[in-house]
Amino acid sequence: MKKPTFAKPAPRARVHIVEPDRALVVAVADSYRARWAYQQRLAPVSAAALRGMMLKAARLGYSTRDAVSIGGATVAQVALDLARARDPEGSLPIFVIVGASGDAAPALEAVPALAGAGRDLVVVLCTPRARPDEGAVGAAWDRLEFVRGVRRFRVPDMREAAHFRAGIDAVALVIEGLGGGHGGRPLTTAIAAGVDLVRRARESGVPCIAVEGPVGFDPESGARRRGAPGCDISLLFHRSLLAHHLPAAQKMLGEIVVAPIQLPADADPAAR
Repeated sequence: MKKPTFAKPAPRARVHIVEPDRALVVAVADSYRARWAYQQRLAPVSAAALRGMMLKAARLGYSTRDAVSIGGATVAQVALDLARARDPEGSLPIFVIVGASGDAAPALEAVPALAGAGRDLVVVLCTPRARPDEGAVGAAWDRLEFVRGVRRFRVPDMREAAHFRAGIDAVALVIEGLGGGHGGRPLTTAIAAGVDLVRRARESGVPCIAVEGPVGFDPESGARRRGAPGCDISLLFHRSLLAHHLPAAQKMLGEIVVAPIQLPADADPAAR
């Protein structure tokens, strides 16, 4: 695999996780919480209840493509605002790191919109397979092949991940879509490599947006996997979960932003 390169910022432009960075993250999160205030006020539900709403929405004609398209547009909006706040000149790439499960689809769907706004992107797919098996993820991955300003890489293991370590501090932000908690199962080699990259980026002061919550967080119980890197903004869809509001979860989840995804009203009557 050709070694990826990242543009290095001038030394005086180097950003670490210090108070100004925190202020940028909070300002962006607050702006979207205000924009989507109704969504923030909806009561949290269990993971099972949210799955039930999505299934009911599907029966009412709301498709996976609808969810991915709307979710991707939302990810792109939030990511672009944070990237512009941190790197207004647009000299740093956005680093997108995903797994092959369905959770990756909104993160991948955001990439063309970000590229269209003039941002360069490095997209890393953490899987041993040549292409994701899951339909929406595979389709989103395929669409990136010819998008200008986008470089795609596949990382099956730590050896390939090592190519990205040098210069990982020189990105505008990380968009993480590695797939949530993974239950109590051991991480696959590919996902573990992705987790390592997210951790290294965050340790270097790069802010991270986690789509549908960070890897290593169990949405059923709120438990945190040891060594999970956490995130700065957890971008959730429709409603937050009960587990997101447990005291032990707050540090890992960062700023919680709940975005609308235009579910049919009858899929969640209590949200009317």
